[in-house]
Amino acid sequence: MEINVINIGGIDGCSLTIQKGVTVLTGRNATNRTSLLQAINGVLGGSASTLKSDATDGEVALEVGSSTHTRRFERTDGGIKTGGTPYEANTDLVDPFVSLLENNPARQAVKRGDDLRDIIMRPVDTRAIEDRIRTLQSERDEISEELEAVREQSSRLPALEEERQVLESDLESIDERIESARNDATKFEANAEMAEEAEELVDRLDERRKEASKAEDDLELVNAELDSLRDQPSELRAKKEDLPEATEDDLDRLEDQLRSLRGQKRTLENTIANLRSIVEFNGSILEDSDSDHSVPAEAMADPVADLAPSSEQEITCWTCGNRAKRGEIADQLDSLRGVISEKQDELDDLTEQIDDVTDNKESIREVINTRERLSHEIENAAEKLEARQTRRDTLEDQIAELREAISELEQEVALTEDLRDNNLLETYEKISDLQYERGQKQEQLESVTTEIEDIESLSDKSRLRDQLDEIRTELRRERNRVTELESESVSQFNDHMEDVLALLDYRNISRVWIERKEASQDGHGGNSTFDLHVIRESESGAVYEDSVDNLSESEREVIGLVVGLAGYLVHDVHTTVPFMLLDSLEAVDSDRIADLIEYFSEYVPYLVVALLPEDAAAVTADYHEIPATALN
Repeated sequence: MEINVINIGGIDGCSLTIQKGVTVLTGRNATNRTSLLQAINGVLGGSASTLKSDATDGEVALEVGSSTHTRRFERTDGGIKTGGTPYEANTDLVDPFVSLLENNPARQAVKRGDDLRDIIMRPVDTRAIEDRIRTLQSERDEISEELEAVREQSSRLPALEEERQVLESDLESIDERIESARNDATKFEANAEMAEEAEELVDRLDERRKEASKAEDDLELVNAELDSLRDQPSELRAKKEDLPEATEDDLDRLEDQLRSLRGQKRTLENTIANLRSIVEFNGSILEDSDSDHSVPAEAMADPVADLAPSSEQEITCWTCGNRAKRGEIADQLDSLRGVISEKQDELDDLTEQIDDVTDNKESIREVINTRERLSHEIENAAEKLEARQTRRDTLEDQIAELREAISELEQEVALTEDLRDNNLLETYEKISDLQYERGQKQEQLESVTTEIEDIESLSDKSRLRDQLDEIRTELRRERNRVTELESESVSQFNDHMEDVLALLDYRNISRVWIERKEASQDGHGGNSTFDLHVIRESESGAVYEDSVDNLSESEREVIGLVVGLAGYLVHDVHTTVPFMLLDSLEAVDSDRIADLIEYFSEYVPYLVVALLPEDAAAVTADYHEIPATALN
């Protein structure tokens, strides 16, 4: 893996090879080791990279195999413009779990005693999970309604079966009457030729009447469908016109706005964290100066001054070496605290803006989808309306032709006067009427049979129940996703923390573990907290719980690193970003640093660590080393 850095942090330019496994950056402080790690963070997709203060542009390029990833910076009148194609687009994976540098959110949260849940669960898109749950609930309700409709339709089956039996019985009776009439007709036939001719006329008349009846029924049905369809296109268009204007450009604009607001939020969070570190550090130094024995000679004569140092008392500045009044330093710290409060207010405003823009984006997406659906429904309704109109015209023409044919046949039948003398014509007319009645009954039977078959086809309750069970199972799974991730995160941390404590041999710590407490009523996560517990063992063997505040800096750093490793494994970061960066390990002794690096290397394909020379001496024989001199 090759990395090229130009004008990033304190680096003018360098090109390095980082081998798979552990790479150790050795050198004293202020030798650009952190700048290199921040440059790697940026090209991986994090937010730690900064442009060199005296440069107009800078770039980080990372070559992994045949792929090249970049992060570019350009100074403009509006600020620093960022571009390029980083290794990973999700900053919430890289910053908390890949870049375990000094300002890493997990390490800072442990130092401040903050709730660790927000850090570990940051990459989880809870809004998307909630949307999916709402979709599944809607699908569940629709299938439940369909099942209820099937039950209601099924309750009609007994009455329909009874009606079918009555119609079948009526058909049998009509068939018997037709057969009897035909037997009577044979008695009046003058001769075979006349009988055959008369029967053909009656049959043809009967067929035309049935065809006309069927066509009229179809026309009535088509007209009913036209009545129901005629107003649909205009109604759908009215609904579409009532929708507010919304385009994909609006979505892109809101997405750009979200990215900008989230970038501002991350910058503010880093600024607040840095300012708090400065205030805490300088405040502790100022307190420590109370016990400093380097007291001015003129103050030695006043024992009261020794007991209560005045704000006018001068002390030696720990940064520049000059003399400064304690009061002035305290005032500067108060000013910084005021700045932190202002920045926190800005951060709250940005968070509210992000929520508003996100809600607006979802509303616009819903309008766009609704508009597309209405357009499709308008097109379908217009097509159906046109098809029914064409069908109506065809049926009207067919009915007119059939009525004309029936009129002609009735005239021909009436002219067979010779057959009336022996009632043959009346018999044929009776047969014709009976056949017409039979056709009506047959159509009713077919309609009832079709309705029964339709209901029976709807009665596939097992399929609907299976679908409902599948949706309920997925709904439970979605509801439990956050809880399962939280539980797995806690388990990962507790397991690895136990291993690391045993490996590093912190004798005065018996156990460090996270307890997940569920605060929500539904038990699906979202309001839970991660409470960090520290269990110590006294010399007498008694076990007691201690406060995180009483941990040493070394112990806090180790806990913060294990939090980062737990998140790295829970969210499978190694499958998308197989890197991890470690820095600011000076609080941990050399032997423990060596053990810690070896432990982390079992889970991270590319582990890059910045160490002081004395700490690196215990590990560089086993790993690839890059001296600080190569960074300039």
